[in-house]
Parts: sequence; C-alpha cells; structure tokens
Amino acid sequence: MNRDLTRKPRTALALCLAPALMVAAPAVLVTGCGSSSSNESTDIGVSSIIFTSRQNTTVDPQTGAVSIDVSGGNGQVIDYQRYVPGGSLDILSPPRPDGTVTNLTSAFPQADFNGVDVSFDASQAVFSMKKDPNDHYHIYTVQLTGDHAIHQKTAGDQDDINPIYIAGGRIVFATNEMYTEMGTRADEYEHGRVVSQLATISVNGGDADRRLFAQNLSHTVAPFLRSDGKLGYSRWEHLGPVNDVKIMAANPDGTNMIAVAGQHSKPVNSLINVREYSPNQMVAIGTTRDRTIHSGTLLLVDARNHNDPVCLDPNADYTGHNCLDEEHATYNILSKDVPTGSDPSPVGRYREPSALPDGRILVSWADGPVNDLNEQSLTPPDYGIYVFDPNTQTNQLIYNNRQMWDLNAMAIAPHKEPPVIGDLQHTVDATQPVRLGSFNIHQTSLQENVDGAEFTGTPLSQALQGAVAVRVVEGFSSEAAKGVTMFGLTMHEGAAVLGEAPVYADGSWLANVPAYIPMHLQPVDKYDLSIRSQGLWIQGEPGENRRCVGCHESRTGDGTPAFGQNPTAAEQQGAQAFTEQISDRLEVPWDKNDLGKAFVQQVFDAKCTSCHDGGANDPFAGKQYTVTRTDPVTGQQTTYTIPYLKLTSDPVTVYYDRKVHTWPVSYVSLFYPAAMQMDMGTEKVTGDVPPMWMVPANARGSALIQKINVRAADGTTAWPATLHDEDKGQPLTADERKMLILAADLGGQFYARQNTEFQSNVNDPVSGAK
Repeated sequence: MNRDLTRKPRTALALCLAPALMVAAPAVLVTGCGSSSSNESTDIGVSSIIFTSRQNTTVDPQTGAVSIDVSGGNGQVIDYQRYVPGGSLDILSPPRPDGTVTNLTSAFPQADFNGVDVSFDASQAVFSMKKDPNDHYHIYTVQLTGDHAIHQKTAGDQDDINPIYIAGGRIVFATNEMYTEMGTRADEYEHGRVVSQLATISVNGGDADRRLFAQNLSHTVAPFLRSDGKLGYSRWEHLGPVNDVKIMAANPDGTNMIAVAGQHSKPVNSLINVREYSPNQMVAIGTTRDRTIHSGTLLLVDARNHNDPVCLDPNADYTGHNCLDEEHATYNILSKDVPTGSDPSPVGRYREPSALPDGRILVSWADGPVNDLNEQSLTPPDYGIYVFDPNTQTNQLIYNNRQMWDLNAMAIAPHKEPPVIGDLQHTVDATQPVRLGSFNIHQTSLQENVDGAEFTGTPLSQALQGAVAVRVVEGFSSEAAKGVTMFGLTMHEGAAVLGEAPVYADGSWLANVPAYIPMHLQPVDKYDLSIRSQGLWIQGEPGENRRCVGCHESRTGDGTPAFGQNPTAAEQQGAQAFTEQISDRLEVPWDKNDLGKAFVQQVFDAKCTSCHDGGANDPFAGKQYTVTRTDPVTGQQTTYTIPYLKLTSDPVTVYYDRKVHTWPVSYVSLFYPAAMQMDMGTEKVTGDVPPMWMVPANARGSALIQKINVRAADGTTAWPATLHDEDKGQPLTADERKMLILAADLGGQFYARQNTEFQSNVNDPVSGAK
C-alpha cells in the first residue's frame, strides 16, 4: 500500500505529560516535552495487532444506488446498533503500512463487528459479530495461531457487543437481552433504543454460564479491564437534568458498582472507549453525548488518591489503602485542538485508544469534521489506525484501508491477568433482597448549600443533621409504562417510592430493597421535603450489602464497619422491608389511577378547584402568559397561551422537548414555568409569567409547596406562615399534602405505571414479585 508514513493532525501543540504516561508493570515512563516533529519509524514494540474493519457504504445491486451510513444507530455516543455488511476481523503483521493483513473472518462476507479483545496469553481473541442482516451481534472466539478456529459463544434474539476477557476464565460484554417480562428498558430519547447492560459468560461454557448484571435506565457499554480485578465501563447517566456518560466499575460478579470518574466534574460531557494503563489511570475519549460518531478528543484520567503516597506507586501493594478518589479525579486533554462538543472538527477526531508498551497510544483517527455533517454530505470519515505520540502531538500511520473504517486496534501481546475477585462460580438466589443503608447519613464530603423551608444557604453537612428518613426511589422506563415516550414536562423518568427508612440518632439507616432495579436516594426532613436528591442511579445484586459511609462521604476516608462490628442503631433495630409488589409501591400519577388509588388531580378537584378554576372566585382569573415559538427551519411562529394558575383538568396544548402535546391545565400551569427553564430555544415569553410553582426533584424550591406550607409532627411549619388551605376552609389531609410534595420531589412526572394500563400480572425484574 502506498501511504504516507506520517500523518499529523493540523496542530502545532507540544505537550509535557505530568504526570507522565505509565503503562502496567513493568511501568514505562515517558519523559520530556517533545516538539511537533514526527518520528519516521513504524516500530511500535509488538509484532502484530488485531482490529476490526467496518463498512460504511453499500451499493444496491439492482439500481446501483449508493447508500452511506455514518451515524445510523449511532446517534448517541454509546449507541451500538449500526449494521453495514462487508466487514472483517483482521491481523496486521508487522503493524506498519506495508504489513500483511490476514482476514480471520473471510467465511462471513456480510458480517459486521462490534468490539474485540486479546486474551491474557495472547493465544486467542474474543469479538462481537453479526453475520448477516438476519442475525444479531453475538460473541465469538478465534485462535490467533494455527488454523484460526472460530467458536460461537452466545446466541439468541439479543445483541451482545464489546467483549473483553476478565480474570478467572470469563468474558464480560454488553447486551440488550430482555430484562423483564415487560420488555427491555429504553433510553429517555423517545425510548427508541433498547438499553444495554453488562453480562458475563465463561470462556469454555458460553451461554450455558450466562449471568446478567443489574441494569441502569440508559446504556452501559464498553467494559475495560482494571488492574485490581474489577471491570470498568462507560455508563450513560440520565436522571433529571443529569445527562452524561461517566466511568463506573464493578466486581466481576456485578456487585459493588461504583463511580470511577466523571460524577462530580469533567471537561467533557461523555467519557468513552476507556482503557486503564496504570492503577486508576486511564486513557479515554472525551466528547459530547451525540453527533460525533463515537469519536472525540484523547485525554488522560487520573483517579488516584494523591493523599496516599502508596497509591502513587503503580507496583505497590494497595491492600488496606483506598486508592480510588473519584471525587477529585483530574483530566489532561492530549489532543487539545479537537473540539469537545459536536461542532465540526478542524483536526479530525479519535476513537478507541489503547496504550502501547512504550507509552504511545494506538488509536483510530479520521481527518475532517467527523460529525453528522459527514452523512449529510455523503463523505464518510476515513478512520485509519495510528500511533499518537503525546509528546510530539503527531499521528504515525500504521494502517488505513480508505474503503473501510479500521477500528478497535490493539496489540497482540501477553499481558498480566489481574486477581480474581469474588466467587465467580457462585449462583445467587435472585429473590434475595439488597441491603441498602448508611453508617451515618449526617456525614458528607459534598460542598453544597441547601435553600428552602427551614434552610437558607445552609451547608449540606449541616442540613443533613435534620434528616429523619431516607426515601428510596425506584426508577423505571417505558418497559413498564405502556406507550410512554416522555413522562411529562420533565426530564425525569418514571418513579415509585419503595419506602422511607427512619434515620436513627447515630445517623444510620437500613433497608432491604429489590435486587437489580435502578434506585436513587433522597434524605428527607421532618416536613417530608427532600434535602437533596441523589443524581446517580444505584443498583445491587441479590444478597449484596450496599451500605455506604454517609450521604456521599469521601471514599478515601474511613470505611463502613462490617456487620456486627460496632453495630449501628439501624442494624440493631433491623432493616426496613421495602420489597413490596409493584402494585403496592407508592406512585403519583396525575390524571387517574388504574388501581383505584389516589392521584393528583383528585386532590385538586376535591380541595382546590372551587377557587382556582379561572372563574369569578379565582384570584388569578384572567392572568396568563404566552409562549411564541419560531420554527428554526420554516420560520413559522406558533403561540401557546397558559393560565397563570389554574388547577382544573381542562386540556391545554404546549410545546416541550421538540413535541406538541395536550395535557390537563393543572399540570401545565404548575410545571411549565420550570420546564421553560430547561427547554427554551427560539421561544419568546410575554404576559404574566408565574413563579416556578413546581420544580422537578425540588419540592422545597417549589412556590406551590411553600404556599400550602407543611406542618411537622412537632407543630412547627416549614415556612413561617399559616397553612394556606386551612385559611380557606378546605384543609388538605396529611396524605394529600404529601402527594403534592412527592409530585415535585419525584421529578414532576405526569405518567406512572398506575395510569398507563398497569399490568399487575407482570413480574418484577428477576425477583419475581408482582
């Protein structure tokens, strides 16, 4: 092949790595600060590499029409359902432009591929392949020597992608296998993409030894190996306003899911294609959440605990040391000219990096804009395989078939197998609950303030002293709410309260909750108002103990004692049982309840609409505001009129999140002021704009809750005023008042399972509860 040996991104940057890039033992140090000149050598320190070639262009054999698929099924940065036939799994030996390419999958001419990894002894590779349009992506192994024999490891109607080897003779991968009898969870964008979760098989047993992990509400993909034996992965986190991709880790049996980086701060929205090169140090792709075709800027992530010198030694024994410090992770962008958003790039974009023994980075790179403009202009990006030198900021060409995307490149070389964590052969009882709790919820390392009700700029650590219970909230998606694509004028998904566990004097709380399902926590005060709504989904495996130190206490501080060691008050009293059937869980539907239980509009009709119906007795009669939206394509204007405050069920139509929909006026009147703060684009607002009557996930910041006020059991009120409804002779019951609080605190949803044709005969995920 006639190719220039060196191809540079258009940049003149030079970089000194600090800390230097180190590779797993024996660690290799890259020192100094190089110039922008390149090295003509193509020696990368290994004799062969393996990679996937993926097609992007097809020609109709009948008409000759050319179809280019760049982002189909890949609109979001961790989507996975892009199939174009004509790919291959290849070895390049030696790894240089004139090396020999061996196609390992020539028997499958219509195949496409989605990930590859090399075994610890470098004798075998595992990969994901879809053989033809009627197939699904499944896991295969291939011998890297001899006859290159291929063995299929998984089958079925699901897609299995992104496989890697882990310790103990197992393979972990992402799958969209159906999670419940209701179906597979789907992401929040119109719920059009089934969500992927992690699963494992044994190398020898394949599907006969298949085990699913607990599932998130959005995609979990791209697992990577960690030196401590855990597996890392990228997880799309969507919980209200939180909408990003962060780095997580878990034990190989699915227990102890924790955040590794990106939970608190990061210079990009999404961290993907992660590889660890030294304990708690990673190379990754940083990018926006969509439109960049899985590509972005190269960056280093350092999540080491810098307060412990032992943790800075890659060859040390970390036993007894808390060496992961997610909260203070740092980021070093290597390719600084590459945009971190979705704008066209002036220097191309990178994807799927891996560290070489000498500290350079093997990576795929494409020049040009590398975003969805490529598809619009029928010019697919040209991904080739390069070595990026962090010191010189240059790309050294290794291989580029300009008719294909050359991806997933990695060295064929032996590498150290980490220790086995846990009992990988143990079969758990799926009906066993997860034990969830805190040693002392009054403790926190978060530097935040709380406002509303009894708090005014109060530090979170002080506000948590007033926590009397912890609300455990289940999250669900359209698999459980029939026909729902958005849960209302909110970015929150479906929600149900599993229960509220009392906080004891020592700050402890404890609850048994269903396994596998996504949950988040809200410490609440004596007025039933959430003090803080956790912005991270948590899950657990059957029988797992998921107690934490406090309300996000530093992970590098003192840990939680084992059960029976200085038992907390919650442990002495016993865990609360929050394992009710789905039909018995507390939900807050707005317009009806298919189970005959209470719903929000019922409260308004009984206690509020005699005044707030827009009639003669309504203090806000005639007050309204208009929202005028200009279509960004046609320029056409549409005006929507919304009452200042009206609590009847009359229909009103509004625009939100790219859709026009009709809702009861009570719902729009209360939640649209907050929704506008999240979804304003070309809209113009005029008239009597009301306060944010109801704020999703923030009842104490909601004007309506302040107006009706709340009285605690000790007789005090949340705000220094009389309860509004008692003044008017229509007092709310305690349950009605709490329903309105939950309508805000749970996220402002209109829909729930209980107003979308609830299926009481459907089992709970894995646990079997109905």
